[in-house]
Amino acid sequence: MDNLLENDISFLQETDLFKNFSAAQTAQVLKICRKVHCSENDVIMREGEEGDRMYIIMAGSVEVIRRLTLDCVDDESAEKSKVFTRLDADRHPVFGEIALLAEFKRTATVRALTDCTLYEINRKDFLSLAEADYEFGYRILLNLAGILSARLKKADEETIKLTTVLSMILKET
Repeated sequence: MDNLLENDISFLQETDLFKNFSAAQTAQVLKICRKVHCSENDVIMREGEEGDRMYIIMAGSVEVIRRLTLDCVDDESAEKSKVFTRLDADRHPVFGEIALLAEFKRTATVRALTDCTLYEINRKDFLSLAEADYEFGYRILLNLAGILSARLKKADEETIKLTTVLSMILKET
């Protein structure tokens, strides 16, 4: 195995999605990965658009932006969107992972804060790989479920904070 391939395998094994995978399994994943380079301020994905691919940050930083209001709200003074988080390559985060499982619209916009290098995996290739080896597919879907569960738990905690603040404001009025 050449040094570059070993580095890429090692990199993927550091991600939550491919942790505890063998080098051979990770090499299979690399076959469906495409390296993508983005410049600072490039929009990588846009909230509301159809998604069919996921990204892993290899180098650089991105910000995740969500709309704060529904389309039906016509308040010009209201802030329309907010940066919810920043993702840096040091933790090798993934984003857009829901697109690997279902044909949903994107739930956030992701913009490059710096020049970035990403791995891109599309749904069709991902599902073909998972279906070709059921044990492999099980493990990758289990890891994906762990990532989504952690994000759901965080979203639940944020919802409780927001409803608590709203309740406090409504009691004061």
